[in-house]
Amino acid sequence: MSANVVELLTIGFGTLLFATILIMGFVDCRRLVLPDCLNLVLAAGGVGQAFIRGDPGFVNAGAGALVGFLALYTVAKLFRRARGIDGLGFGDQKFAASAGLWLGWEHIAPMLAIASITALGFVVIRWMQTGTFDRYHRMPFGPFLGFGTAVCWLGAVVFSS
Repeated sequence: MSANVVELLTIGFGTLLFATILIMGFVDCRRLVLPDCLNLVLAAGGVGQAFIRGDPGFVNAGAGALVGFLALYTVAKLFRRARGIDGLGFGDQKFAASAGLWLGWEHIAPMLAIASITALGFVVIRWMQTGTFDRYHRMPFGPFLGFGTAVCWLGAVVFSS
């Protein structure tokens, strides 16, 4: 493919990724749920990117989905065992799997680190503003997963060029 076609495809896939992440973030903030239909759009876009752009490749994308899902599945199970309540919804786990299709396995750890640190920063700022901290307060994690995904995807695109 010519450089112009690759650039247009990258812009098109990036637009799909960012639009989907933005919508998912708004829905999660309002309803504390990441709908399957939006996770499916995100996953389909990741598969399409792997097929058309070839970055990440199919094996890398599939491994990314598996690692992303298993990482948050493990955290959710350990949290439930330790605290007796759910700390992550199944939608967050599916979001991480879908993000893995976009990023590949090697970008899952940085994506989760960015998401977690950003979420922690949000909690600290809210605590400083309100002066209270409720450890049972439910909070959407989707917007933070989306931010981590966007940062890592942009980094991969910029540094692969």
